[in-house]
Amino acid sequence: MFPESGISNLAAVALATVATLASAAGATVPAPSAFFLSRSENRNQVHYALRLDEACRPVGTRPVQVYWRMLERGESEVEDLLGAEQPVYGLEDPQPVDATADGWRVQVRLRAFPSRPIDITTARVDGECQVQAWTKLGNSVSRLEHVFVKTSWPFSVDFVRLDGVGPEGQPVHELIRE
Repeated sequence: MFPESGISNLAAVALATVATLASAAGATVPAPSAFFLSRSENRNQVHYALRLDEACRPVGTRPVQVYWRMLERGESEVEDLLGAEQPVYGLEDPQPVDATADGWRVQVRLRAFPSRPIDITTARVDGECQVQAWTKLGNSVSRLEHVFVKTSWPFSVDFVRLDGVGPEGQPVHELIRE
């Protein structure tokens, strides 16, 4: 399970996150998002996207970019994370990149949940770069699609839910309570 400090860190940054709505600079929409995080406060989402070259190879030493989709303002509005949001939504260093039989794998760890690694894979499928995130959900490694954070007033976290697709294609959910 995630350490309690991870969920507490989510609450600690909730106030700073509100500032994002008004003050963050615009971000460039990167290549395919592997998974995203949403909160019960509004429709905005934090996306984890993999920067790729034409051969679907991850670009740079930190190929995973984290950014906001500001859906409260419009479908195309994006912003970078603020420095104050990095402890919760940001990624630990390093982001090792490894070649696989089908493409590439980048291992990341959310700063709020460093004990649960996430592998982001990429491969060329039907001429397109396919990007997917994988982590342990319940008892098996599953494709991670969404992290939902249920917050409550004033700045606490009730639970975190991980949503994905299991090995046989079935929906998988894991609920983490503090």
